[in-house]
Amino acid sequence: MPEMAPSTAKGPSAERKLLPEANGKGSAGTLPDQTERSRKINELRKLIEGYDDCERRSDDLFLCRFLYCCDWNVEEAFARMVKLFKLKEANPEWFFHKPIATYRELLNRNIKFALDRRDRRGRRVFVTRLGAIDFSTMAITDLANLDDIWFELMLNEPETLDSGVTCLIDMSGYSLKGLRFLTPQNIRVGSAKADLLPLKNIEFHVVNSSVFMNAAVAILYPMLSKKIKESVHFHYSNWSSLHEYVPADILPPEYGGSAGKAFDYETIVRQVMDRADEFDRLLAFGGKAMVPVTPPLTSSAASGGKATKTKGKLKGVDKKKKGVKEVPVEE
Repeated sequence: MPEMAPSTAKGPSAERKLLPEANGKGSAGTLPDQTERSRKINELRKLIEGYDDCERRSDDLFLCRFLYCCDWNVEEAFARMVKLFKLKEANPEWFFHKPIATYRELLNRNIKFALDRRDRRGRRVFVTRLGAIDFSTMAITDLANLDDIWFELMLNEPETLDSGVTCLIDMSGYSLKGLRFLTPQNIRVGSAKADLLPLKNIEFHVVNSSVFMNAAVAILYPMLSKKIKESVHFHYSNWSSLHEYVPADILPPEYGGSAGKAFDYETIVRQVMDRADEFDRLLAFGGKAMVPVTPPLTSSAASGGKATKTKGKLKGVDKKKKGVKEVPVEE
């Protein structure tokens, strides 16, 4: 397991901007000026809008996520987006795919959530409480869907694209039943999704680990990418070590903090549920675009007789012909 790295805390950005500015963590040399950024965003938009016939998000802030984490290299950002889209299309259940109202009960279990305050470096703090998972009723894809919801909230904030996210993982109460989640397929998809997260700066801080839980970590750890391994820190129950990264004044006493008796879960969940319509619109991308097609007329219709609508796929079209795609026909 990796050793604790020394703290390199930086202060948060002072003001909110449409597009993020460098905050002194080494990105200034790769961050273009506003004019160049706008040009690169438009260039990436043209690439993604012409990629396929699926519904794709192409708003500035969404594209900026990928450009920022790729140091504004348009080709790399586009390649990263395509990999993420392909992963989503191959594993749709691993991604948000239902109206957010259907996740209300899952959100209220407070397994995963983002604090409404930032850490010393201006990073959002994303908490995962593994002991709150009900392994008898939940699937690992439920947890993956929760990640989508909360990271959509955080990545819509320019400050987060600049500063990053600090993930606090609490292993207290974690059942060994959770080992059934650690299948090679689950680890492969979960690790691939984490690697493709459009975020340049992310750290994982594990607390309340135990001998039994270390066994679970030992199984998972070798299968993680080098990037993720290097960003994981183990604090066990050493709160002063944790507070070097996550200040005590935004944590409750259970983590050695001074911010009230417990997390304000009602306020936390409202960050998402108060914007349900917006989240449904922003997260539900990637499905096939339904393009209305006028069915061809039969010979009888062409000669003035009664037209017959062709059902299913269009007939008389050479599907092997280059550039021609099958398009669903709305009845």
